[in-house]
Amino acid sequence: MRQHTKSIESISILLAMTATLVFTPITYASQESIKLLTANFETREVVQVEIGEFHFKPGQVAPIHTHAAPAVGYVAKGEIIYQVEGEKPQILREGDAFYEPVGPRILRFDNASATEEAIFLDFNLEQVGEPFIVFEKPPTEAIDRRSLPTIDITDRNVDQVDIYVTELANGDSADASNNEPSLGLVAEGVIELQVSGKPAQRYVAGQSFDLAGGKVRAIFVNDSNEIPAKVITFRLK
Repeated sequence: MRQHTKSIESISILLAMTATLVFTPITYASQESIKLLTANFETREVVQVEIGEFHFKPGQVAPIHTHAAPAVGYVAKGEIIYQVEGEKPQILREGDAFYEPVGPRILRFDNASATEEAIFLDFNLEQVGEPFIVFEKPPTEAIDRRSLPTIDITDRNVDQVDIYVTELANGDSADASNNEPSLGLVAEGVIELQVSGKPAQRYVAGQSFDLAGGKVRAIFVNDSNEIPAKVITFRLK
């Protein structure tokens, strides 16, 4: 009789464990975004965001130039020597965000390394008819600029951009919801972007995307079981 009772108890425990295994939902570790930079400028009616991915050879020097539209960006690889006219030069390192204002000359945006490639991305917030960049003189050295898809915006007044980084380990997710429209860049790895009411979209390193903002639920999920992911978002205000 005791043996029979023990068997029943064992079966009950096993069933309880099985039920736990079957009905426990899958959850993701949720990560928070970290602000890298805030860029403020005069209010402008932005109609498009033109994106350029630049690959600079070791020691490559950028020509002196100006911007008709404010540019914000991110250093994806290497180090850059950056100097705005009237200011001291500074070093932008891999993972840093930057802001190039309208008006003053950009005296330096050079690869700081004599041996390593540097990669950076520029997001230009353009009004109707504004060029991506203006050189004082035609470049004497070829510039490897790889255009990414231009993002059209419906006549929106913008005077601020907040730049955030979100790092996702295997199995991590992050809330990407935001009341304001935002632009995104996958800097590392692979993510799945889940927006309520829309099919999930998969993006790999180097790809950009946009989010309309408003009261819509959006989530970043690391879509790889092997490598971490990093997402840079530019929130327009």
